[in-house]
Amino acid sequence: MLDLVYAGIVVISFIFAFLSLIGAGLDQVIDFDLDADGEGPFDLVGISPFSAAVFGSAFGLTGLITHVWLEMEAIPSILWATGIGIVFGGLAQAFFLYVLSPSKSSHYSLERDAVGREAEVTVAIPSDGLGRIAFTIVSGRTRLGARSGTGKEIKTGSLVVIKKIVGRVAIVEPSE
Repeated sequence: MLDLVYAGIVVISFIFAFLSLIGAGLDQVIDFDLDADGEGPFDLVGISPFSAAVFGSAFGLTGLITHVWLEMEAIPSILWATGIGIVFGGLAQAFFLYVLSPSKSSHYSLERDAVGREAEVTVAIPSDGLGRIAFTIVSGRTRLGARSGTGKEIKTGSLVVIKKIVGRVAIVEPSE
């Protein structure tokens, strides 16, 4: 039964990897998105669907090799399969994060690209509190919380310049 599970995971993973690559090549015809965004000290890292498929393939193939050819018992076989799957899936994820992601021309970083931009105040910024700003980037309209960099109130509709980004809050000053 364990051999069937391993073989099933390999087949499903290969099909998923193939469809992911074809879908990405055809402007993501086969596209799904799972976003989890939160305000807090920890951010969830998006796992590439292709990396998940690499994990499944490595897990299934290692499981088949250790259980069928090396005749290991079930528990050691599962442990080896899990370990090898994590290594290969992790390498695939690192490849996407550190090789492919930085090379995307549409990659946008608030810390790097928003500073110096002009924005519109959409919710008044009190002298010692939080308001909101909005500005346009390549992918659309972006809204952030905002604090006054001068310590003075800034009214709704005013134009401001983003001086600094701290998390998802912009420190702004009135535009001249």
